Amino acid sequence: MEGAAVGSEPLYLRVERDLASRISDGAWQPGDYLPSEQALQQRYQVSRTTIRKAVGDLVIDGLLEIDRGNGTRVTRGRDHQPDANIMSFSASMRAMGRRPGVRNTHACLCEAEAAEQASSEVVDSSRRLVHISRVHTADDDPVSASESWLPASAFAGVDVEGIAARESLYTELSALDVGITRVSDRYGIAEASQTEAALLDVAPGTPLLCVDRIGYTANNRPIETSRIVVRTDLYRPTITTRSR
Repeated sequence: MEGAAVGSEPLYLRVERDLASRISDGAWQPGDYLPSEQALQQRYQVSRTTIRKAVGDLVIDGLLEIDRGNGTRVTRGRDHQPDANIMSFSASMRAMGRRPGVRNTHACLCEAEAAEQASSEVVDSSRRLVHISRVHTADDDPVSASESWLPASAFAGVDVEGIAARESLYTELSALDVGITRVSDRYGIAEASQTEAALLDVAPGTPLLCVDRIGYTANNRPIETSRIVVRTDLYRPTITTRSR
């Protein structure tokens, strides 16, 4: 049955791992385009949704990039990568052998004027915003809580609550052709509020890593503003930078 696991492994993860292995083995060289979605569906005998999730995760992980109008291609390697990869919680948890998930998901429409924490860059581009809040888990332990604000126009006719409940928001945005390819993160330390403490199972006032983010599409349009608070006793994100 489509979407079911093979053993205990979801279909999209099986596809994702096989694609990553083929790239590592040189089946597709940097700059090469992957076969079409239809060809990948036939190869793996899965739905388009499963292919898009697998490919979307590999885009977030930096192995693939979407070339609008042409397809999806293998990234060209270190010389062509940005200074640091976008932090992917789901990919990091899987690399650590832990099971990522989300809970306490909520999505709603709000007027831009009411979104006090949203960046003016995103607010100025849209009069109405979608507000998405989620708790990210690893093996069911609450690790981080996030709030995101995005232009409502990007979600016309879309089940926003359904998107909020899925594992990777950025994968879902890629499927809507508003994928985030660059982010600007500002890091700090914040004391857990009463609400954050309840969501993350910590005492109020516990120091948390705080990330204020603006996400941009490939054409440099600001599409997302978000605030993420992280329990550093359970997860410490790693940022790798490279000399030019």
